[in-house]
Amino acid sequence: MGPKVFVFNPTCEMAVVNGHGSYRPPARLRQFERELAAITLWLGGERDYVWMEEAVSEEFVAQLKDWGVSAPQFITSPQEAESALSPELHPWGWSPAVHQQLKAFEPPSGTHPMLLWQADHRRLLSRYTGLELAKWVAEGLGKDDQVVIPQLPLELTSPEGIAHLEAEMASPILLKTPWSASGRGLFKIRSRQEKAAANPWVLGKLKQQGALLAEPWLDKLQDLSFHFWVEEEGIQFLGTTYFNTDKDGQFLGCYTTSPTIDLVGSEVRKEMVDHAIPLLWKGLKGMNLNRRYRGPVGIDGLFFKTPEDGVKLHPCIEVNLRYTMGLVNLSMAKYLHPDSVGYWSIQRIRSVEWQAMQMQNPARLVDGKWRQGVFMLTPPPKTEGLMALLVLR
Repeated sequence: MGPKVFVFNPTCEMAVVNGHGSYRPPARLRQFERELAAITLWLGGERDYVWMEEAVSEEFVAQLKDWGVSAPQFITSPQEAESALSPELHPWGWSPAVHQQLKAFEPPSGTHPMLLWQADHRRLLSRYTGLELAKWVAEGLGKDDQVVIPQLPLELTSPEGIAHLEAEMASPILLKTPWSASGRGLFKIRSRQEKAAANPWVLGKLKQQGALLAEPWLDKLQDLSFHFWVEEEGIQFLGTTYFNTDKDGQFLGCYTTSPTIDLVGSEVRKEMVDHAIPLLWKGLKGMNLNRRYRGPVGIDGLFFKTPEDGVKLHPCIEVNLRYTMGLVNLSMAKYLHPDSVGYWSIQRIRSVEWQAMQMQNPARLVDGKWRQGVFMLTPPPKTEGLMALLVLR
């Protein structure tokens, strides 16, 4: 196996919708990709490469080394990795645009189904794959399970269908575009007076993507994700992570350990999660996913409150056939001291603020593991910008 080349392109779903190799995301999202490009370092090792637009500072690399991190090499051009024969290409997610970008590298030999862009990849890398998995999982659920899929996503292809759904609804509904970046492409129908079928955003997305998927709006208690790795030989379970999102569903940060969840004891939570894992694995296997895809799979789930004040787990809210922040979280865990508890997040921060945080809560290692303090997961901004940072206590 050759070294891995990582590229951070979290706008991959938007590029899939666009369909052209020349796609470039809006300026604000390009800035997001550029400022956080180093986040993929936690997915690789010393033999690997992280391809970025801008070089990282020597101070950042030296600090990682002092903290015991086996970081990949940071490169700003493919020529810097010319000694790597047949590298494994690992974009954050596949799209026609990243295929065009990765042509600069000699592609590895083999039969990896994602190495050449195919027409059926467009549907594969959409929420239709989540719908397919949800159907498999639903078949394995009992009537009284605490792990549930309240309702399979419903495909709507016309304004009339949306209007009919709104007229009949008994509780809020969430509309989702089949293709969108995480936390985007969502529209909440709050009541029968929403008039969603006439909303310009809804009509525009319906015209652009041909359909919307509708599912019940759930009273969220906690987000979590299940992580798998797909190879030709089979599917491996990697672990679970707990994370937070904002009101629009966009990623905010990850817990390094399991958080306290309202109304759910730790033993009950563990039982629900342990029940969901084999159902998801069996569903992925039943879909023959390893014949169509290779690489990481992140499945978002949700602990939610029922109208009767009970708690249930929806194990399959979203399926992401790409790298995820949850997998970064799992990959980073090997550096953490077993007694540490922490949370890492992506923040817009000024360099002087970061310097003050370091002074007030310096990083401390015990037995070579991160025990306490603040740790930078991506380079801090020169003046102001985005960075990922971890706080351990």
